[in-house]
Amino acid sequence: MAEPERRTLRIEETARVPWDAVIMGWGPVIPFPAAAIWLSLGGPDALIGWAQVWGSAIALFLSGVRRGLSFRMPGGWTWTQMAVFAWLFWAGLAALVLPSGPALAVLTLIYASLAFLDPVSAERGETPLWFRRLRPGQMSLAAIGLFGLWWQA
Repeated sequence: MAEPERRTLRIEETARVPWDAVIMGWGPVIPFPAAAIWLSLGGPDALIGWAQVWGSAIALFLSGVRRGLSFRMPGGWTWTQMAVFAWLFWAGLAALVLPSGPALAVLTLIYASLAFLDPVSAERGETPLWFRRLRPGQMSLAAIGLFGLWWQA
């Protein structure tokens, strides 16, 4: 069978956040504010290291998501997509190896930036349209939780 030389894709999106994105979007970020609250109530200091690793892993995962989305752009990737991909990857990697205090500060910046960048990227067609609704609250919650952990580190 001959390999195709060209493929046409037709994508139809809605602004409605899919149910699986609600679960898989909010689920991984809820632990950040929960850990900050628990730590403030006398929880173990190990929560800080756990949040550092978890937050870095998610940031690195999101860099891969951003890069993956760029492969399906009409006309190819955009410079904005590559800049956000690089920001998420390198900042996420730095947060993984930095001491906890600076790492949590970097992670707070990563998630706070996504609360603003992802709705813009959705408007530009670089990410799913429903990122406009999901990402501001989701990423703000993560940033607030990480800031709370950093404040206590």
